[in-house]
Amino acid sequence: MRGVLVSGRWLVVLAWVTAALWVVLVPPPAGGGGGGGDVGSLLPADSEAVEVQQRSLAQFAVPVLSQTAVVVHDPNGLALLTRLDAALWALSHTRATLDGQVPSGGGHILAAVPIPTASPDTAVSYLYVSPGTSLDDTVELAHEYAAHFDQPGVQTYVTGLLPAQVQQADYLRSRLGVFEIATLLLITGVVALVFRSLVAPLVVLVVVALGFLVAYRLLTVAAGALGFVLPDQLRPLTAALFIGVVTDYCVLLFYGFRQQLERGLHRHEAAWRMSAAEGPLIAVAGLTVAGGTAALLAADFVLFRAFGPALALTVLLGVLVSLTLVPALLAILGSALFAPRRIRQVPPPAEAPAQPGRLIRTVADRRGATVATVLGVALLALAAVPLLFIRLDVSFTAGLPPDDPVRQGAQVLDASGVGGIVAPTEVLVEGPDVAEQRAALDRLQEAIRAQPGVAQVLGPAQNPLPQEFGIVFSRDGDAARFVVVFDSDPLTAPAIADLTLLQERLPALLAEAGVENAGVAVTGQTAIAAELTELTREDLWVTLVAVLAVELVILVVYLRALVAPVALLAASALGVAAALGLSVLVFQGLLGASGLTFYVPFVAAVLLLALGSDYNVFAVGSIWRAAAHHPLSRAIAVAMPATGRAISAAGIILAATFAMLAIIPLGPFLQLAFTMTVGLLLDTFLVRPVLTPAVLTLLGRTASWPSRRIRTTAAPREELRQTALSGEGAPHSLLSHVCPDRRLPSSSSESPSPRSPSRPLRPDGDGDSP
Repeated sequence: MRGVLVSGRWLVVLAWVTAALWVVLVPPPAGGGGGGGDVGSLLPADSEAVEVQQRSLAQFAVPVLSQTAVVVHDPNGLALLTRLDAALWALSHTRATLDGQVPSGGGHILAAVPIPTASPDTAVSYLYVSPGTSLDDTVELAHEYAAHFDQPGVQTYVTGLLPAQVQQADYLRSRLGVFEIATLLLITGVVALVFRSLVAPLVVLVVVALGFLVAYRLLTVAAGALGFVLPDQLRPLTAALFIGVVTDYCVLLFYGFRQQLERGLHRHEAAWRMSAAEGPLIAVAGLTVAGGTAALLAADFVLFRAFGPALALTVLLGVLVSLTLVPALLAILGSALFAPRRIRQVPPPAEAPAQPGRLIRTVADRRGATVATVLGVALLALAAVPLLFIRLDVSFTAGLPPDDPVRQGAQVLDASGVGGIVAPTEVLVEGPDVAEQRAALDRLQEAIRAQPGVAQVLGPAQNPLPQEFGIVFSRDGDAARFVVVFDSDPLTAPAIADLTLLQERLPALLAEAGVENAGVAVTGQTAIAAELTELTREDLWVTLVAVLAVELVILVVYLRALVAPVALLAASALGVAAALGLSVLVFQGLLGASGLTFYVPFVAAVLLLALGSDYNVFAVGSIWRAAAHHPLSRAIAVAMPATGRAISAAGIILAATFAMLAIIPLGPFLQLAFTMTVGLLLDTFLVRPVLTPAVLTLLGRTASWPSRRIRTTAAPREELRQTALSGEGAPHSLLSHVCPDRRLPSSSSESPSPRSPSRPLRPDGDGDSP
């Protein structure tokens, strides 16, 4: 296969260019990702909150739940005429529907309901539109409705769950291209600095651009074929992941290719040998990331299950383009890849390599390793402490930029003490002839009003219309409902906590109020958000166990050991916990956010664990190979300098790629950008170079249990000779001179390419053929 890539290099490049042109010229298939306007659509079919909502809609003539609200606000206080106008304007729309004056089909306002507030400067109306109206058209209708109140001193806002979702989608569409271009420019600059080359970054740019065009189309096709969705929120994440891993693999392949050129090989032979040495490593590394992200399929939550195959396929496609297009381009370019720098041949050293740095010597010594382990674990554990206080949000409004009009409308309501009015909670009391227990229901309403976080309650105590209208009481009198407005954003952590407390107290409140032969249930967007956050917490543990199990199996097979993989995964998990803890500290503590968006800790934890295992394959794998010829401490001292620079460069590039998510000015992406960047930097500069080798040093021979691949003392000369002759442990590392003091015979995997002639190769690697 590697020989085909080199000999058919022009065909490989042509195939990728053709595939990219096909993506650009041929329209994509119909369908795709994206979610509906209802948060409840994310829940499983047996959701209690959704089931109660369906019962309420069946029993009452007028629904309470509306996802779009129009806010009329005057900082100096609304005039009486303005308040009256708000009520009459709403009534006119509702009356038009009742009189049959609204045309059939989508795109019309069916009803507007003014909601009483205790605020003298704010009026709120819920809007209900005809079925089949798109999200964008609904928001446009709301703006037309609000335009009626345009007058000096009066501010109008369209807010609520649906407008917030539309705004988030608009920000994604408008900033996605900027994010992708900025990320490509960033990696171009970083690669140029790493290799001090003008050509290498252009090659990375070509590989990433061609690969991403093809990969995203294949993702869309796979989504339709396999039946998973591609949510809008996933596009920037898949872009960052694809760009990051492909750039990382390019960097690792470039290092290996330069090493082969420095040995004096022709560019064709260098590309072939580089692929033979680094290809299997990259394939295993990519498999660890894909396997870790695919473990999201263990989640019950449909959104997380959609993330799993999408992220896994993204990584696998990144591996495909890295292992096919990159070797072909390297075989074409040769030493020109590193222009304007010249490739100079470096003869193999006759003696042992240079002494490692102080840090490496420290972690390779048991006393130094003990100190490094204690300090490293203590530092990460301290950073992870804020994770104990994490709060989860589902709010779309809170994630919008501060100057967004939808968020400003929500802030007006929050300042008026009725922040939850855009999505109130519905308390449903059901029982035979429960409508006859008016006095008891009034007492229950007062009891609910006295609960923490409740701003106001509308219910039987007001009952502005006769019960046969089905507003407060159901038509048959067997149900009564209370509309509970919390004093904070209804989809944020404080409102969810207030609702959870109310749910726990409701049975006792019902009994104390004297309501007989009735049950009580809760629905509404806050109840749905509470279920989402609880489901997220449960799925997080299940999925993390699945991720760790997948990564453990891969590392056990790769390292042929059990103890070391367990220790490595424990160190990676501690680094992930530290990154999440720092995110909680920054966003909840310093920036005052009500919580982290519910899917951010979930996705970040899975990605960081998977990517950490990816680097384990490169870093620990090189130590393992060097340990075939050296005692463990010496293997660490030899392997880490050889691989450290490439892995560090890859880690920095990946962290910078995810940091670019902050270009999208939405709360979830700012949180993801911070968490992923901090987690990758912790892994690159603390876990991988300090904690990992220190733990291996302390484990000693136990690290390779149940095998005996690791030793802490020098092996007899005869044993080394037999190992060399058998080819076991032959270097296939990122930098194959991890054992430069012993020139071992090449294994069969490094035999000459079938196209390689016996005549000498030109040391400069130029020319079309050897």
